Amino acid sequence: MSNKRILAISDIHGCYHELEQLLQLNHYNPKEDQLILLGDYIDRGPEPKRTVAYIMKLAEEGAIVLRGNHDQMFLECIFSNNPDKERRYLINGGMDTIESYVGEDFFPGNAAGEHLQAAKEKIKEDDSEHLEFLSNLPYYYETENHLFIHAGIDPALDDWKETPDFDKIWIRQEFLGFDHPHDFTVVHGHTPTQYLRGKNDNSIFFGNKKIDIDGACAYGGRLNCLIITGDSYETTYINHIEA
Repeated sequence: MSNKRILAISDIHGCYHELEQLLQLNHYNPKEDQLILLGDYIDRGPEPKRTVAYIMKLAEEGAIVLRGNHDQMFLECIFSNNPDKERRYLINGGMDTIESYVGEDFFPGNAAGEHLQAAKEKIKEDDSEHLEFLSNLPYYYETENHLFIHAGIDPALDDWKETPDFDKIWIRQEFLGFDHPHDFTVVHGHTPTQYLRGKNDNSIFFGNKKIDIDGACAYGGRLNCLIITGDSYETTYINHIEA
């Protein structure tokens, strides 16, 4: 790993074309580079299913693919009959993903009741490989100097690995608002960098042993790539592509 260039990307959210162009921009070569994707591959953007299929291909070529909260919400919606989990997923952009799997014409009027249940059964039957792939995604990846994770860790814990899995993909202020005591730098997404800055700037945010790379692409921002080569950082990006 120490000899490889690391490319870290997060919060793709169905922005397939931006991801493809970002990898081309950086001349990504899976034999020479280590690609690390930090979660949230679906919802909000235009092509969630196509994005997951592409990421599965990247994983086969050696990419490290981590779990995000939207990936988790999708699984919980599909595999549970909990109305609260279904509702939470749908209000967080989940309908974009469900329709990308079953087709926009599947729902005659709304996603309630039998129509949503039928959609869930169709996805389980037709796209079990996608569900299995997302179900097996890890929560973090460590190198000697960096921890890659979707949302963050609990900085109050002596052993950061005791951070609950829920927090690893959902935590915000408890992580963002406090320094952590560890020797490594946390590379994360989940919170668009413009929210940290308080202004409309979606570039990568370098904090104190934290690097936020979420460029809010699906919201009209951009898809960022953090490139780590040895001890040096470089940043590249592709702006959101209007449909």
